[in-house]
Amino acid sequence: MKLNETIRRLRRAKGLTQEQVAQALGVSGPAVNKWERGACCPDLALLAPLARLLDTDLNTLLSFREELTGAEIAAFTEELYTLAQSRGIDAAFLRAEELLHRWPGCDRLTISLAMTLNGLFFTLGVAEPEPYERRLEPLYRALADSEEPDIRDQALHLLIGRHMRREEYAAAEELLSALSDRWPHRDALQAGLLRRTGRGEEAAELWERRLLNAATEVYESLVSLQELALQAERLEDGARLAALIEETVERYALIPGVASSGRLQQAAAEGDKTAALSALRDMLEALNRSWDGGGLYPHLLPGTQVAVGSVLLPGLLLELQREPELAFLQDEPEFQALLKRYGGGTH
Repeated sequence: MKLNETIRRLRRAKGLTQEQVAQALGVSGPAVNKWERGACCPDLALLAPLARLLDTDLNTLLSFREELTGAEIAAFTEELYTLAQSRGIDAAFLRAEELLHRWPGCDRLTISLAMTLNGLFFTLGVAEPEPYERRLEPLYRALADSEEPDIRDQALHLLIGRHMRREEYAAAEELLSALSDRWPHRDALQAGLLRRTGRGEEAAELWERRLLNAATEVYESLVSLQELALQAERLEDGARLAALIEETVERYALIPGVASSGRLQQAAAEGDKTAALSALRDMLEALNRSWDGGGLYPHLLPGTQVAVGSVLLPGLLLELQREPELAFLQDEPEFQALLKRYGGGTH
């Protein structure tokens, strides 16, 4: 970690302002600001008093210590857990402080120890976690400026949860805006904040969108797994996956028509013309029906009947005629009749 980043993180972990650091060292506030921006470095004569002020040593301040490996960090978190189980949460906190004092510039160690301690409140059934949470909060705030996006998002997540528990919703919302879109729990945090601030309808819409996206991902994963199973000639696995595809589409009220895709793939792999035509017939008929989301997505489809066939059918019909796996149907009169009925033709 660079010197400017180390100074900023240690200062914030100590709960000091730039002005307080400046006053303690007899320099100006703008000078400290320049140190933290990397515009310049402290004078050599100031390094020792700066290290003492930040409760560290020169080796650590100047990042002379080696970076920790993932295995070493995992060993330290396991040590904290074992220590807490045998000697209590206070002993674990003391050991964590020793480790952070030795490696204050290692963000991965800091977030790992902080999350371990946070989890121990629940594991140990700590009756009054608030004093301990107050001790962790400066670490979260320091890590919220980490150069590593995943660490920064983890710290912001923990801070947002803390503000929400204290009903400091404006502060939570401000931090939420800094959370990256790639953080997997962002929607859940936002929905929780919307619900707590009386915006239940917005929260419901967010959860509906998340459910629809998740269900669609499950459907796509099952289709891909079935394709792989059939390529490997594991027909029994393919049939089981075809049933799961149909069940998923029906259970989560996905777009009509896609439920039959697994049966169509299975029939094509088995060379079963009757089953393939049956699946294709069901698919095309369903795509001509309106989609209302089965009542699961009222905020996404408010009182509407969305006709998906007009959007999907042209491309689908063209694909059906060109799909090598369906070549065995090309000479079937019913196949050509279905294409003609729903808008396609022989090309």
